Amino acid sequence: MKFKTFLFFVLLLSITSLTNAQSLKNKDHSVTQAVKKLESDSDLKNAGISFYAIDVATGEVIAELNPDLCLKPASTMKVITSAAALEVLGSNYRFETTVQYDGYIDTATHTLHGNLYIKGGGDPTLGSKYYQSTKYHQFLDDWAKAVKDLNIDTITGHIIGDATIYSWDMVPPTWSWEDFGNYFGAGPCGLSIYDNFYTLHFNTSSSIGGKTTITSIEPQIPGLTIDNQVVSAKIYDDQSYIFGTPYTYNRYINGKLPLGKTDYEVKGAIPDPAFLAAHELFVKLSENGIVILKEPTTIRLMKDIEIFKNKRTNITVTYSPSLSDIIYTLNMNSVNLFAEHFLIEVGIKKGGVNEIKSATNVMENFWATKGMDINGLSINDGSGLSHYNYVSAKQLVFILRYMQKTSNNFETFYKSLPVSGESGTLKRVCKGTVAQGKVHAKSGSIRKVRCYAGYTISNSGREIAFAALINNYNCSSSESIKKMEAIMIALVNLDL
Repeated sequence: MKFKTFLFFVLLLSITSLTNAQSLKNKDHSVTQAVKKLESDSDLKNAGISFYAIDVATGEVIAELNPDLCLKPASTMKVITSAAALEVLGSNYRFETTVQYDGYIDTATHTLHGNLYIKGGGDPTLGSKYYQSTKYHQFLDDWAKAVKDLNIDTITGHIIGDATIYSWDMVPPTWSWEDFGNYFGAGPCGLSIYDNFYTLHFNTSSSIGGKTTITSIEPQIPGLTIDNQVVSAKIYDDQSYIFGTPYTYNRYINGKLPLGKTDYEVKGAIPDPAFLAAHELFVKLSENGIVILKEPTTIRLMKDIEIFKNKRTNITVTYSPSLSDIIYTLNMNSVNLFAEHFLIEVGIKKGGVNEIKSATNVMENFWATKGMDINGLSINDGSGLSHYNYVSAKQLVFILRYMQKTSNNFETFYKSLPVSGESGTLKRVCKGTVAQGKVHAKSGSIRKVRCYAGYTISNSGREIAFAALINNYNCSSSESIKKMEAIMIALVNLDL
């Protein structure tokens, strides 16, 4: 009898606990209140909203609103990409770029009878501004020294950029025409260089509608022409756009820049990074007294299948920073180029071909194998710049919980996320509120899209994973941030 009574109380306790867990999302606490306010906001009456927040430890739902609705994630797509890169490649992974030659070296005449190659290994950080080890272009000096150490003073062939590790299609096909001529629309190349962007230096007029002047371009890109239609305006940020496709050198730029500026910088996507890499080495070797008899070129430009049969000898290898370092930069600064490289690299390592469409299929399948419900999921790039990406809040939270509960790479992943009011793309978000310093999340924004996905710890001590996505809001961008801040503050203020 006593045993039956004991079982009854155990069962009753279990039912009560289960009921409480299931009803938490329906309780009137700070998060549900904030979600209801978001749902009834007149600025969002035409918007799509997807929100999901869970207790990481238990998996119980704290609050939700259309959690399975798939929307444009903008740069929260980088949560998906960076997490997969850590899982597939590992935090210590490094990209390699190799300088090689074919033919033979005549030691008597100090002549290389052949070509010099830069064999790209998909490194997005070669010459990158983000790292001390890369931003001063030390790699070019290292390469020149390695060639000189071979006692070569003449090369009879070309300097050839070899980007064949990736396909020639640098730009994801679903990117907007308005984006991919600009630095944030620089596509992945098997031989990338200088973050795949150049900088235009402008002087602007002090008169509204006045002309602007391009004073210099850095780095110098052979053949690049700019049709400048940018005017000066009473604005405070860059509202200009560069138009042009990969591998073409005629660029058109229009829009507006602030009044009365000197040396104002606007960045555009390098047309052919592999060619620029070959050109830069050509210039560096020439400065070091080495004569190259033929012009720099690339495998793509040569269209010479036979050249692949040439036996090559390695001269030197340049290694990227570790993947953990690149992931940190990727998420902290929301670097689209790095994300696109990771997408293709994951695709290759998981058995796909070396192009974007194959890689996106691999990415979706990868997360499906981890247990994610991928219904409605549509991945079309690695960075979130595509307007054809669709992800739900629940899918993002699945990855966040997977990384914390299952992955050995969680610490690296977590440290890469910007901190509210303190760092990265969240430096001004929730600043001066109770949520400052308490939210680690990836932000995302493209036109009429505002998203956040990450972690926080509530006042009650709950570790929370959350994602909030809004598409097609009817307010200003700054007002959309305030609405999202209210959600994050509510998560921190949760006292249950």
